[in-house]
Amino acid sequence: MTEARPPAPRPPRTRAPGYTRTVLIVLAKDARTELRSKQTLATMLLFGLVLTFVYAFGFVSDPATNKKVMPGAMWGALLFAGTLGVGRTFAREAEDGAFGALVLSPAERSAILLAKIAVNVALSALVMVVVVPLLAVMLRVDLTDCAGLIALQLLLGAIGFAAVGTPLAVMAVSARFAEVLLPIVVFPMVTPVLIAGVKGASVALGTAIETDPWPWLQFTAAYGLVFGAGGLFLFERMVTE
Repeated sequence: MTEARPPAPRPPRTRAPGYTRTVLIVLAKDARTELRSKQTLATMLLFGLVLTFVYAFGFVSDPATNKKVMPGAMWGALLFAGTLGVGRTFAREAEDGAFGALVLSPAERSAILLAKIAVNVALSALVMVVVVPLLAVMLRVDLTDCAGLIALQLLLGAIGFAAVGTPLAVMAVSARFAEVLLPIVVFPMVTPVLIAGVKGASVALGTAIETDPWPWLQFTAAYGLVFGAGGLFLFERMVTE
């Protein structure tokens, strides 16, 4: 008689990491990758600097006129440079064939999206830290009295832009001509953020009829919050379908 073999041990069940841990893991992974290659940041920064010189030499005039141009120049740089960053959100995973593994992992999909939004906000903020002072110098606009308010507006704008654009970046993973399709979809949806940012910056610089910029900041914050919550809620359906 043959001896009965003991049953093979079951493989250990994979436990999904917690929500906060998932966010931190994806953040650390993207941060390490970006620090090694600096591909996305360098591209965004170069594009932002090119826009800065275009605005500076195209609109240079007396300081009073440049003060009116400054809000549109700042937010135009944020819009176009941010689009480059959003378009690269899942590019590395797609190039390495890891996007499917990321989606099929037991981690919460919304936690992955939240980490990606944070990465895009950080990249946009780093670009604007360089672009805005340079733009102010070249246009001869003094931002000393409203630097804090302008920084808060741009940060809220970067959050709103990332909250809208990052979930839509999923279409860039498998879509043809994604570089063309993504801006067409993103630009109309972030137009309210752009308008509110330009109006708020104009009020802060004293070039608008209004005197209170806080309603525009509140609108920008609410817009980012609503679209961020909607993106986190719908992201699982977007990646599975």
